[in-house]
Amino acid sequence: MDKYIFKISKNLLSVSILKKDTPKDDLNNTNIIDTKEIVFSKDYILENIDLVSSFLNVIIIKKNVKKVSIKDYNIILLILKIINNIPNIEEIHLKPDKPVNYKMFLSLLENKALKKLDVYDIPKYLLERLDTNKNLEINIRSEIFFISNFMSINDLTTYSNIYYKKNIMIKDIFKNEDYQDFETFININNHLKTINIIYFNYIDLLFIIKTLLENNKHNIKIIIEEKDNDLKLIYHSINKIKNEYEKNLNDINISFKINYSSEFKTNNLVKQININILKICLTSVIFLILVLMGVNYYKNYSQERDIQNIEKELKQIIHKIDAEYNIDNQDPEFELIEPDNITPVTTPKNTYVSSYYKNYVKVFETLLKINSDTKGWLTVNNTRIDYPVVQATDNEYYLKRDYNQYKNSMGWVFMDFRNNIDVLNQNTIIYGHNINGGIMFGTLRYVLNSSWYTNKANQIITFNTLKKEMKWQIISIYKIPNTTDYIQTTFYNKEIYQEFLNLIIGRSIYNFQQEVTINDKILTLSTCHNRGNERVVLHAKLIVE
Repeated sequence: MDKYIFKISKNLLSVSILKKDTPKDDLNNTNIIDTKEIVFSKDYILENIDLVSSFLNVIIIKKNVKKVSIKDYNIILLILKIINNIPNIEEIHLKPDKPVNYKMFLSLLENKALKKLDVYDIPKYLLERLDTNKNLEINIRSEIFFISNFMSINDLTTYSNIYYKKNIMIKDIFKNEDYQDFETFININNHLKTINIIYFNYIDLLFIIKTLLENNKHNIKIIIEEKDNDLKLIYHSINKIKNEYEKNLNDINISFKINYSSEFKTNNLVKQININILKICLTSVIFLILVLMGVNYYKNYSQERDIQNIEKELKQIIHKIDAEYNIDNQDPEFELIEPDNITPVTTPKNTYVSSYYKNYVKVFETLLKINSDTKGWLTVNNTRIDYPVVQATDNEYYLKRDYNQYKNSMGWVFMDFRNNIDVLNQNTIIYGHNINGGIMFGTLRYVLNSSWYTNKANQIITFNTLKKEMKWQIISIYKIPNTTDYIQTTFYNKEIYQEFLNLIIGRSIYNFQQEVTINDKILTLSTCHNRGNERVVLHAKLIVE
């Protein structure tokens, strides 16, 4: 345990560390109270500093002591705290041949009774502040004014320079006095923005970071020169510090930058250019993709809206004709098909029924004025398929045109150009795009669900033409990889036709238990599935003409 001895001789109080242990009996278990030689343990002073100060003050007044001499450097701070509470002390002598540091300076600055100060050395910037007390006489014993390498390089010779300095450099490895002065600089400075490290050393960088964090310094950039330094060590050191202090550094905005030399940039120019070009290309590609996605989304939205508007117009045409149609001439009953899992409802006599079921002639007269390619009207229960069917001179035209013959990537429901609607080929084929929104043949995939194809009401399809009203009984439903073996309208002998019938019946996912002969006429509905890699196909035979 350290013990401090206070000796009074005439008007001088000398304080030092007790070099040799005094017998315990004499010390009274660590502390001796004597008007000429007083001994206190360090722990006792720390725990009772006010009491010790008061006790010494009484003796100093009684002995008329005006001077204090502190002989050991390590005890200066603690003894100054005691002296600052004793107004009778006017002169302080710091005997160690070491300069006054910032913490000692702050303690000295608090002493209002001090008139004379004798020190080995004190930095000029601290001297300036002490000099503001005009009654204070300062004696410096060193012949050469002391300043650390760090202070000298950054011209930190005045208090104002230290306080207002915005940019500093670290040119060499820190020595003991550099660590101390850097800490002092950070305590005083209030404008620092940049620390430029010329010679890199991990220990010094870590010390700098810790000092900045401890003093809560904000918005500082640390620039490390690549030239003459180990770049790998710099990367590793920065990453290590970031991993350990990431949150703290982010909170006060401490950032790092490596300043690459011209030689490094020249050697890595091609690499950097390639990386930058790659970044630009990648950014451009991503931007282009986003733009194209946006354009495509808007295009699809706009085109689907156009289709929906056509659907509304068609319904309005039917409703208008219905208003002119005598509903008393309709069948006694009509089964209204609701969506899946809802029990079909039978409507009583004279309930409204869409007119194209009975008065299709008037409907087609109106539709032909809109589009002369109109060949019929197709309805599949419990789907959204309820459209007029068109036919062009090829199978490409209506892939990208709507019912009004305007360009639209969603197309329309159309019949194979080889089919003759007036005489009906052995296989009448109708196509439509599988649109996610459900328009066109977007809901034909419903027919693959067992709840749909086992519903008897769904097994009858209506396909009316300009001259005939026709019902079709489903005989086969399946999903198959892309193939064209079912895309044939006319068969030149009975054997080939029978093979075709056997083929499509054999593929069905459900046995509809329907007899099919070579005398039957077939209706085929086809759409793409699974991104165009497969087809959903429905076949039905004509049962009512």
